[in-house]
Amino acid sequence: MEQMIALYSIAFFSLVIGMGAIFTLIEEFPVKLLYYHYHFRKPIIWTVFTVTLIWQILDGEDGIPASSIVPLMIIAVAVVLTYRVHQSSWFQAIYFPKMTTDLATLPLSDNSQMAIIEYEGITKAYSLDYVIHHHIINDKFNDKIVALTYCAMCRSIIPFDVTEIGPLFVAFFKNANMIVADRKTGTFFQQVTFNSIIGKLYPYSLKMIMFQILPWQAVKKLNPVPQVAVITKNDLRPFRLPMPGVWKKVMSSELTPGLSTIDKTFPSKTRVIGISDASMNTKIVYLKSEILQQGVVRNDELGFTLISMGDTVNGYKNTVVSETINLRLKDGQIIEDSISGTHWDITAKYLNGTIKHNLEKIASSDEYWFSWKKFHPESKLVRISNSESTTRM
Repeated sequence: MEQMIALYSIAFFSLVIGMGAIFTLIEEFPVKLLYYHYHFRKPIIWTVFTVTLIWQILDGEDGIPASSIVPLMIIAVAVVLTYRVHQSSWFQAIYFPKMTTDLATLPLSDNSQMAIIEYEGITKAYSLDYVIHHHIINDKFNDKIVALTYCAMCRSIIPFDVTEIGPLFVAFFKNANMIVADRKTGTFFQQVTFNSIIGKLYPYSLKMIMFQILPWQAVKKLNPVPQVAVITKNDLRPFRLPMPGVWKKVMSSELTPGLSTIDKTFPSKTRVIGISDASMNTKIVYLKSEILQQGVVRNDELGFTLISMGDTVNGYKNTVVSETINLRLKDGQIIEDSISGTHWDITAKYLNGTIKHNLEKIASSDEYWFSWKKFHPESKLVRISNSESTTRM
């Protein structure tokens, strides 16, 4: 009897190790334990399985006792779960994807949203419907390495220059936001804050680089055309979690797995545009629906203008080399200064006119309300009336 109690206790312990990823759903669960679980779960589970199996073989007179089969099978299942029931297995990062400039070969619709990264003189584009399945795309921009990260739960999309530390992968989730880690040291970083949490690189912070989200209809008209990650129709399949029906339920409800306390001013999945530019001391946030309805929103106090195109929103500063400009969208694709008549493309590149400089883009985040308020609790909400295109705080 005592031996069976010990065996089933070991089996239970093995299941805890094998399904450790579920502890991310507990907000108070210490991140230090998540860290050690990630790094040591595989050697622990194999040690438990091997030692228990040898113990039962040696202890039985004619091989493994029949009464030990069930707990041993439970431990074997736990071994499989250790590898498969984990965020790093569900969302496998991509390393240096194949790119193309033959845009006609890509199965993208005009309203497909693309992450556009211009860095080190190179412009690359990635379909968000492709990125979401992997959460991280690691790519090269000349001698630089960039990790484009996309947390499906909170919808925060952030590219980082990771040249110093190497490519990133999904390690865990915490506070309904993914934890990323570097391959070299396994240091944990909270994606949305850029900051390391635990590991050899602590207190290192990731370096965000500028990017835009644009509809495919606009991207394919850029001149020159950017390099685009090669994808298939299967890469654009609807996103879901390994457990059937769970993702649909989360997205259609107020559930925020891993985060029990949220700001309830708006429904949790309300889309917002948060202004996260480092040059601005004040953090503010807009309801995305109000920006889309207005089309162009100018903020004189902080000196920027938000312009919507399709279902995307991007921001630009209200000055170019100290000259004040008044931006508007012309012909659905060109940004125009109504004062000087100068034109830029949607990526802020100078086209023609008297102000012969590129626009300066600002960093913003198109994410969910619950996430923005969790990580930017002091930010100010700015509302836009139907009759105004200029907002003041």
